[in-house]
Amino acid sequence: MGHMDEQIADMINTARKEQQGASGLPKSDLHNYIESESSLELEKRETDTDASIFFELELHPLMMLDEERIAFAERPLLNDKISIWLPRTFTEMGEREIELKYPSSYRPPLILTDPMGEINFSFNLTASELTDEELEAFTSEMIYILHHTQKLTEWYADGVCKVYGRRVGYCEFMTPALNTRLYNLTFFAALEGHALICSFNCTEERMDTWRPVAQRMMTTLKILPSEAEGGEAWSR
Repeated sequence: MGHMDEQIADMINTARKEQQGASGLPKSDLHNYIESESSLELEKRETDTDASIFFELELHPLMMLDEERIAFAERPLLNDKISIWLPRTFTEMGEREIELKYPSSYRPPLILTDPMGEINFSFNLTASELTDEELEAFTSEMIYILHHTQKLTEWYADGVCKVYGRRVGYCEFMTPALNTRLYNLTFFAALEGHALICSFNCTEERMDTWRPVAQRMMTTLKILPSEAEGGEAWSR
């Protein structure tokens, strides 16, 4: 899913322009879907509920996962625009591995991976405009696009929740891969007026252990104040 981030953002932008454009233009399926989304359906998503209520696992600085001790820490990313709790063993994916796993011009700019390359976490601040108030509609758009562009074998959950006072939308699903399947947790938020898309994936064999960890990592996402807003600069 990660390498489709910008492509998906382009599709959403096109549909939004159709909504705002002149009458008489042919409407895309996504445009029709956006128009048909009722306010009742959006109200079913408890957008004012804190994410910690949904995901019970607690993250600790040191955890035992798959019989291995893994240290976690808060890590600033994307030029200190965000921070999130991650395993200390996660490092940036090498160029050669990126070319093999993300063979597309739409690959995200930051991809972190575990030492075995079986667990990946990508972060992409896209060109798609987005505000916190638009997050619910954006979530519906993402759900539609994922169902129509990805070869989904399972769909587990989707919704919108609050993380540190900001809306975060998320989708959980399974996709096929070479000789296995991949569990995906994709979540998104508004950052500096644009859509931030974060995508976690791991092999099906590691899903039972890492799904609750990924969910909880999502609840640690922070939008950091910029120096212009009076916030302190982070150092790596």
